[in-house]
Amino acid sequence: MSQFMSSLCKLARRFRRNESGATITIFAFSAVGLICLAGVVVDYGRLTKAHTSLQAATDSAALAAARLPSKDPTAMRTAANNFFVANTAGIDGNNIQITNFTFASTTGTVTVETSGVLDTSLMSIVGFKTMGFSARSAAVKEVTGTVEMALVLDNTWSMSESAGSSDSKITVLKAAAKSLVETVLASGGTNVKIGIVPFADYVNVGTGNRGASWISVPADYTDVKTTTTPAVPYTCTTVSTKQVCTKGAPKTCTSYTDGVPSNYDCTPQTCTTQPVTPYQQCSGGTPEKTTTKTTNYKWYGCVYTRNSGTTLLLPDQTPTTLYKGFVETSQSCLSPIVPLTNNKATLTSAIDGLVINVGSYKPSTYIPDGMVWGVNILSNAAPFSEGGAYDTANKLPRKALVLMTDGANTRVFNTNGTHSNLSTTAKTAATQVTKVNSDTTSVCTEAKAKKIEVFTVAFAVTDVAAKTMLQGCATDSDHYYDATNAAALAAAFQSIGQSLTSLRLSQ
Repeated sequence: MSQFMSSLCKLARRFRRNESGATITIFAFSAVGLICLAGVVVDYGRLTKAHTSLQAATDSAALAAARLPSKDPTAMRTAANNFFVANTAGIDGNNIQITNFTFASTTGTVTVETSGVLDTSLMSIVGFKTMGFSARSAAVKEVTGTVEMALVLDNTWSMSESAGSSDSKITVLKAAAKSLVETVLASGGTNVKIGIVPFADYVNVGTGNRGASWISVPADYTDVKTTTTPAVPYTCTTVSTKQVCTKGAPKTCTSYTDGVPSNYDCTPQTCTTQPVTPYQQCSGGTPEKTTTKTTNYKWYGCVYTRNSGTTLLLPDQTPTTLYKGFVETSQSCLSPIVPLTNNKATLTSAIDGLVINVGSYKPSTYIPDGMVWGVNILSNAAPFSEGGAYDTANKLPRKALVLMTDGANTRVFNTNGTHSNLSTTAKTAATQVTKVNSDTTSVCTEAKAKKIEVFTVAFAVTDVAAKTMLQGCATDSDHYYDATNAAALAAAFQSIGQSLTSLRLSQ
């Protein structure tokens, strides 16, 4: 623009030195000057409008890239370009493009630089045919203040079922949970702590807590039993009949473990006794025999429900009523709790290691214990003390609990804290489910009373009562997600991550 004004001034000086021209000449030169000045105004106005539009498109591109849960630079560049192209179609200019794209993984900042060229109209009379314009924008997704998040994840046997694709539910959950961890950690760094509570029938608090003040665990022991089988004399009897059985029409029956069907052959058969030629059948003649059986009882980290009779005890800090660990011959709880940490490797490794069975143990669902320990790991006192003190405004720190389950409660606790299956009698089972759902709601209410932000995710849940319970458990309707398939689960976890972070333009 300054070059153009310099040329215009030179033209004016030449006009001033030449005073011999007629009035018409003076008028002609004045008209040219006015036309050029009008050209400056028109083209500069076009340039300003184009630059404003380019800046808006550049901002949109940077925000679109920063919003992605994945921090893959190629995917982010693609997202930025798609938004940029969609928002620059109406800009007055040529060669409008992204000239530079960078992502700083250490800060999570996306920077986009763009440019374009404007063809002039009236200014081309004095040799200025084009004018360049450019824009720059930087966006960052970050956590405001500090965030502590507990992931309470269903690891029951029903998670082995298909998620509506070639992947199982547990596989889909692992991917969604790792993406959420990456999103929140990348946005907050050391200002974020995340813990994991895998739950099923029981919860595993980790064997390293055996000597903690808040738990009582009996000693491991070995049980040795000696059995003596008396001698059996050799005897013979006369057999004159036999059983002859005939199978009926083929029939298949179904049994269920945590709602997962398993078929077996239950074809009926009819048996009759028929005479045969008598013969001698002999047995026995074995000497006395002594056998010794050794059984090892070990604590695997599993704990009973903490209760008082039929009342579930809610989470409290530095509990006077201790949690009870139990020893057993084989493990009946799954992966251990991961206390609050900002170590990404620890968290992703724990998520990758989630299991839905141990040997023949295929667990059912008891949600209240998962919720109890989700609240516990957010506390700043025993049983776990990695969390900050509760803030009545839930800002410093902001505490969040994410409960994900794929089904209804299928276990109940007994007065001694152990769990058992629902009754086979429909009426009794319905009463039991109502009680367990009520217990779940009580823990959710306690969490919200502590100003913990509660998100609930129903993953392919079809039970109406379970959905109603999960909706009521959430902080509000915006914190409840009905994820009917794998894509919806991923979207739910992505939405939760975005709600815990804020996206802003830093430049």
